[in-house]
Amino acid sequence: MSKKLLAAIIVCVVALAGLVALYWTSRGEENPKETLQELTGAIAQRRGQGYDVTQAKYYLLSAIYYYRAGDREKALELVDKAREALENAELLASLPEREWSIAESTVEIDRIPTVWDVVPIGSVFVETGGGYLDYPRNDDHWKLSCFIFIAVGQTEDGGEFFYQGRLPLKPEEGLFRPKIYVDGRWIQLDSVFTGPLYFDGGEKFGLPTLYQYDISGRYLQTLSYDEERRLWIHRIKSVEGGEVILDVRVQAVGVPMWIGEWNGSLIIHGVYPRQRDLDLWGGFWDVGFMEGSVNVGGESHEVSGFFVFDRASHRTYSMPPTGNAGAPLAFSCMVICQEDLCVLVSHSENPSPLDIGVSFEHQMRINLFDLNLSVATTDFEFWDDGSIQPSQLRIVGRFDGGWLNLTGYVVEFWPERWAVGRGTWWDGDGLFSWGRSFSRWVGEIVVGNQTIHVDAWGAGEFTRYGQGGEPRPCGVGEGCWGRWGSSSDVGNLTEEGSP
Repeated sequence: MSKKLLAAIIVCVVALAGLVALYWTSRGEENPKETLQELTGAIAQRRGQGYDVTQAKYYLLSAIYYYRAGDREKALELVDKAREALENAELLASLPEREWSIAESTVEIDRIPTVWDVVPIGSVFVETGGGYLDYPRNDDHWKLSCFIFIAVGQTEDGGEFFYQGRLPLKPEEGLFRPKIYVDGRWIQLDSVFTGPLYFDGGEKFGLPTLYQYDISGRYLQTLSYDEERRLWIHRIKSVEGGEVILDVRVQAVGVPMWIGEWNGSLIIHGVYPRQRDLDLWGGFWDVGFMEGSVNVGGESHEVSGFFVFDRASHRTYSMPPTGNAGAPLAFSCMVICQEDLCVLVSHSENPSPLDIGVSFEHQMRINLFDLNLSVATTDFEFWDDGSIQPSQLRIVGRFDGGWLNLTGYVVEFWPERWAVGRGTWWDGDGLFSWGRSFSRWVGEIVVGNQTIHVDAWGAGEFTRYGQGGEPRPCGVGEGCWGRWGSSSDVGNLTEEGSP
């Protein structure tokens, strides 16, 4: 049994302990140990044998939510549903075994994503009897699937607008509270999302759509894709009243950044700090310009800007993932956009002695809309100010027919102070961090005899490795390690802490 699975089971054991006590006490009966052992054992046994327990875990998390909210009757109802779901759990489907090849770069791929690229059933995913997605039972190397949104723009009155969204695949991959920056502050929504993640081919929503409910069951988030028009539609709304919290339509532009294909090769994203293994990933980033609205904090705003959809799945290279492997080191993934251009950068440096003879990711895609030109290159240098939480970045590169020189200055970090862990498998004193930043970029791109001046917004996600200094814990209420967790988060299924 993997450590990741064991960590998930431990959380379920702890949560079930309180809920089972509630279950039996409310019925005037004792809380026999054998009942708790039966429930927790069922989770371990069924998951370990390849059964689908995602729905049961969702009901469990919902029960915890309502128990903490003081609604004991609803919590008891959900405990019963969790027990029933475990009893009726079905085996996950298996897929033909295959080898996943590794490439140094996949940046030359220039096609438009299909619906299957978004939801690769039969390659990465299987569809369960409940209609949601999971990994095949005979492949235990899949670690994480990203359906991530990053938006950067402005409100109707010119105020800054940032958005961080995500559709988690299942509880083992964390819970997520959407985050919106508006009126000069971050607002984390009350809705807490996790799997199951359902896929509708168009029957329910009119377009191929991914959708899921938060753990209260009161909110729904969706992502629809019109492949023909290359249009993405993302919404968060109330189930009962239909109140729309966020609604954006994104017209994708340019050539996406491909980081691997589901029927081709993957690239190396980084090395895990707490597991002697590499993180491989595949998928794409699609970028476009958005128009939409948000309704948060008692205020409504019209918003516009650029929007990034990061659709990637991660798998371990040599062994099944552990629960505390940490975020892969040391990557820099960025998108820089203004009205006439977008630059997409994926770069990673190997701080460890692990070497399989294939370089870590290092690729850049440049889309110049006014010139109707898209170019790809691996001939560039990237560096920062050298800190564990860099505030200044620089890119200098060359491509066929031109060059670029860009400098970025961070405007906003998430979280404000990145957490810093200590101790990697190759260096007990090594420090590592994870975080995101929103930045302003200046510089120029030269194509032939034309010079394009850059004064653009950028958004990026980063991990860093360093030596010297002290570890830094998470601040209260901060999700410091994002979807990756950390050594201090072993057994913690939530990205943001307790819901």
